Amino acid sequence: MPELRLLDPDGYVVPEGRITITPTAEPKARADLRALAIEHAKQWAWARYDHRNYRIITAPAAG
Repeated sequence: MPELRLLDPDGYVVPEGRITITPTAEPKARADLRALAIEHAKQWAWARYDHRNYRIITAPAAG
């Protein structure tokens, strides 16, 4: 199954920012990752991180 990954503004995968998805679970997973981006950006506000600069990518299934 494919995996969604949340990337920070520097292109690194955010801790806890990987979710294996099914087609029916994808919308909720994307919403969860957007919420995680907001929280992560708050923690890194001193470095001027902004949740709008985070990206969600789809990675192929492992294996």
